[in-house]
Amino acid sequence: MTPRTIGRKIAFGFAVASFFSMSISLVILIYLLATRGASDVVTASMFATTLFFLSCGIVLYLMSKPPRYKLEPWDSVDQTE
Repeated sequence: MTPRTIGRKIAFGFAVASFFSMSISLVILIYLLATRGASDVVTASMFATTLFFLSCGIVLYLMSKPPRYKLEPWDSVDQTE
């Protein structure tokens, strides 16, 4: 398995930050659900914020994964022929 490049390490760092922000917004969402209820505008906005951080974290994590195999250039000679 090949190691992560600098760009993939940065994406992984932002993925961790997104998951951390998602957990904070989830705690605030649970608090708002208990105090204001589900029909409040602020609660709905916090739900959207939680989903946003979750989706950003998933996408950034998938972008940060190292490749499973080394890609050859498109103009390289195919060795299987």
